[in-house]
Amino acid sequence: MRFLTATAFLALCAWSAGAAADPKEAAKKLEGTYEVVEVTIGGKPDPKKDEVKSVEIKDGQIIIKTKKDDPAKFTLDPSKKPGHIDISPGGNEKLPGIYEVKETDKGTELTIAFSMADKAERPKDFKGAGKEDVVLKLFRKKAK
Repeated sequence: MRFLTATAFLALCAWSAGAAADPKEAAKKLEGTYEVVEVTIGGKPDPKKDEVKSVEIKDGQIIIKTKKDDPAKFTLDPSKKPGHIDISPGGNEKLPGIYEVKETDKGTELTIAFSMADKAERPKDFKGAGKEDVVLKLFRKKAK
């Protein structure tokens, strides 16, 4: 009986881990409108942060809402730690990045770090210390 219970528990854990690592499911969970908490470039606050009204994530796109919407497609790999995100603002360009999601009692905190440098490597942390490293800290209020 113990063997059967242990096997069922391990199967459930494996199924849960696989579901959490599904890129489409992970992207769906991020959908919504976020306020911009902080933007840093090269480790310094971006003075243009206030020009961004919000950031919307839907249908595999991340849309920076300013005077003119600026959409970019993205793909996730939530199986990595931290999760990987590749942002494609247009053409064949891909910006490799990482992301982290924290659920709080007030809502969802989403942090994305990526590099805008040519032939950039994926960031290893959320410090954004490289000259062309960008770190976005976003917040989505919990639905009432």
